[in-house]
This record gives sequence, structure tokens and C-alpha cells, in this order.
Amino acid sequence: MTNEELIVLGKKIYQYMQKFYIPFEYFFEILEDQKVIPMIRGKAMEYNAYLLLQKHLNKLTWDVQKLNLNAQTGFGDEDITLTHRRTGILLRVESKSAVRGSIKNAKDGKKPRPAGFNVKCHRSRSNLKLASTSNDRYSVESFDLIITNTANSIYQGGTIGDDLEIIRDEKLKSMLFQFYSTTNEKELMLKCESDWRFVIPSDIAEGGFIPRTPFVALENDKNWFTLPNLEEKLSKLVNQKWDSKNKNSPQTSRRA
Repeated sequence: MTNEELIVLGKKIYQYMQKFYIPFEYFFEILEDQKVIPMIRGKAMEYNAYLLLQKHLNKLTWDVQKLNLNAQTGFGDEDITLTHRRTGILLRVESKSAVRGSIKNAKDGKKPRPAGFNVKCHRSRSNLKLASTSNDRYSVESFDLIITNTANSIYQGGTIGDDLEIIRDEKLKSMLFQFYSTTNEKELMLKCESDWRFVIPSDIAEGGFIPRTPFVALENDKNWFTLPNLEEKLSKLVNQKWDSKNKNSPQTSRRA
């Protein structure tokens, strides 16, 4: 950042502190509170996903919007909205963090399992007593696309302090170093932050609802896909919505 940009940023922070009566000497203590950090990281992920989609989607085909709105009764909370310019079809994109510390190594045996991680796809203020019901889960119609990355899965859960700690399992850490072609934790963190995965909710739905914490295989997952496949998958979604919208009304085709 330039000196001018830093000065503008400083003024905005000062005005923000005045607006919400935040004591200057405790500003960073408030930001680094253990209850505040997860919310900040979750919101940061939304904006990183927004910037990713803005950068990689064809601007002549897609309009990417980030509406800074809170969910209200009767209205859904949309992290990001994609508009297919030619058809006007809207797609709702939801960013969801990986479950902290959920990264798993491959497992052989009676129930073999590939290496992978879990994603937190239930409502933020979830109640474990409702885990067996649909009350804390999203319906398959809630979103058109879910986006996540592997970052949160590699951090050790139950730690105390401000810093995020990489998982302690050395075999698991060695697998991650090999998978991401790195030998140090700092670079591993950066690579996980940029390892974006996507899924169409209907592909993982169970009884009309999105699973609470679906599993994502690091390699060759049949449902979760990576950035190179995004445009193709979005085009199929648009075509499906267009066909559904116009199946009872004869119109000129404007498929993607």
C-alpha cells in the first residue's frame, strides 16, 4: 500500500472506532478476542471468494456481486450473487469454511477412505441436539453453489491464544507437505487458502437437505470440483434453470 492509501485506511479505522465507541487502547484486543476472530475469518473468506470469482469468471458472461446484507426473517442471506448476463439467471453462492482440524489422511481397511476434510454446512448458531433433524440444516434449494477451501481444516482445534496452530500429527502434516509440494508451514497455509473447492448442493443432498459437515476428498472427489471446471458447471446450472423457467412457455432458446 502507498502512504496515501495507509493514511486513508487509518482515517477510516479511526472513524469506525468513534462510530462504535471502541476504546483506542483496546482496539486490537477486541479484534483478537476468541469469539470475534471466527466471525472475522468467516467474513474474510466471503470476500476472498468474491474476489476469486471476480478474477476468474468471464466478465462478458458473468456479473459478480457481493451484497453486504444480514439475513432477515423470510429472506435468505446470499454471500455472493452471480448473474448470467445473456439470460438474466441468478445463481446464489455460499462460502463455507472447512471444519477446524478436520483434515484426514487416507485410510485403508474394511471402509477405505481417501485423504480429505469436512466442511461446515449447517447454520452458524447450530444446536447439536438438532443434528439428527433438519432444523439446523439448509435445504438443497438454499444455494446454487457452495465454495470452500482447505485452510481451516489444517488448524489444530482447541488451542488457546491468538495464533492459528497447524495440526500436530506429523504423518498427516507430511502428507500435506507432499500434496501441496512444500516443506514449511507458512507456505502450506498460503496454499490451503488458495485451494478452492466447489459443489452443487443437489450433488451431495440427503433427503432434500445439505449434509451438516460433508466430506471433501483432496483428490478425485466425484462431487466437489476445482476452479478449472467452474465455468462449465455454472453453464450447466444456467441451462437447467433456463429450461425449468421456460418449459411451459414457448420462447426462443437463450441457453448458456
